[in-house]
Amino acid sequence: MGTDERNIAVRFFGGAGNYTDVLEDLCRFVLAERPDEDTVVEWVRTNTRASSEDGISRRLRFVAALGVLEIESDRVRVTERGLQWVSTGDHERLFDALTETVTGFETVLEALLEGPKTDAELGEAIAAAHAEFGWNDPTGPAGHRGWLQSLGYVDRSDGVNSLTDSGRQLARRVTSGLPAFERGDYYAQADLEAAFDTSFGSYIKGINPRTGDDGELAYIVLKAHEDSPYRDDLDGDRFTYIGEGVPSKGDQRPTPANTALLEHAEGGVVPVYFFYQPADRDELRYEGVVDVVDAEYVSDADGERMVYRFTMERLDLEDPTMVESLAESVVDDGAADEDEPALTDDEEAFTVTERRVRSSAFATRVKQAYDFRCAICDTARESPAGTVDIEAAHIYPKRENGRDDVRNGLALCRLHHWAFDAGWLAVTDDYRILVADRPDLEGYEEFVRLEGDELTLPADETKRPHATFLAAHRKRHGFESA
Repeated sequence: MGTDERNIAVRFFGGAGNYTDVLEDLCRFVLAERPDEDTVVEWVRTNTRASSEDGISRRLRFVAALGVLEIESDRVRVTERGLQWVSTGDHERLFDALTETVTGFETVLEALLEGPKTDAELGEAIAAAHAEFGWNDPTGPAGHRGWLQSLGYVDRSDGVNSLTDSGRQLARRVTSGLPAFERGDYYAQADLEAAFDTSFGSYIKGINPRTGDDGELAYIVLKAHEDSPYRDDLDGDRFTYIGEGVPSKGDQRPTPANTALLEHAEGGVVPVYFFYQPADRDELRYEGVVDVVDAEYVSDADGERMVYRFTMERLDLEDPTMVESLAESVVDDGAADEDEPALTDDEEAFTVTERRVRSSAFATRVKQAYDFRCAICDTARESPAGTVDIEAAHIYPKRENGRDDVRNGLALCRLHHWAFDAGWLAVTDDYRILVADRPDLEGYEEFVRLEGDELTLPADETKRPHATFLAAHRKRHGFESA
């Protein structure tokens, strides 16, 4: 039984939503009984509603093409792939078998990422993406959907299909082109180049930014070496990492590699894959996805040159695409159907790691909305290290679980961020600056000059501060209603 790529996913027994349950029962029967083909056909007749021998044979041939069963007249066997799927319960193993055998599964997932679709609309998406097949079978998409439904990736209601949470996560990974690695496993450079579909040259450098087809940064590969001259401190889940630039070249500069990490420290939301290479091995050990939580331009350990010192923290995320999906969960369109948005996020909805990723995404989107300029003084100061003195402030504070919503954010320089959080400054509903009436305190003369000035606002009106958050901030700091 061959494994030629097909354009039709043959439906299985038990009805859509139950294919995998029946297939797993069949595999367990085969493992226990070591039957011949006739016995397997009889098991199908007994345990399902199938009665047509041709229909049963066609479905069994499809499972054989997936590489789950080997079927010969005198013996049916569960393959190594089938055994791994049954023993682990990992549905992605079966999904991989389906995508290797049948064209169109990735297309279905991509289409459903855009929103719910009927079977007919899924068929149109497959036909458009794979014109070489001359798709004209209206029942075909139901086979694709039935398998995805059985794997738990698609829900179906009133004839409309939508992704489940696990389906959305899988769809993002499949369409992003980002690979997943097993933490603690070792990989040769050739393995990584194949997985990332890119060439690292003669060796993998310490910092490797990679862009997608659109030219935007897609991910960063970070490597540390046991004998590294950069003296990376890799103990624990939080560690420091020294930027690109060997001692013989003097002070480190804002190269594209260093700049990629600098931007990530300011709120980047692409995955940063971290690998470690022991001195006695050529392979690299995967340490997981990390977040760049801080960046400093400091004198090196010997006091001889300036270096970029990045503080890294390991993220408890098995799937790198979770970085993107968590970033997308940050509310950033004022067109949401809420007249008055909630002040806070649901504390139970996200883990500590997930909240950290969302905070980074919030910071990035707020600063982008304000074009990396302070909303109060309209400045964008740069440090000698190349970082911009702009921070993302929650209007209703994060320490009170303030919502990660761009409308709950202001891009502010460090001074005015402090002043806003401390209660020196507030903002009216029509975006004019208020100053606390405390002439007896140091700093009043500096801040009072801002009284009545208008904020510099995003061009996109949907990203401007919402009155609900501004009013809550004024109330917290004792400003009269405005």
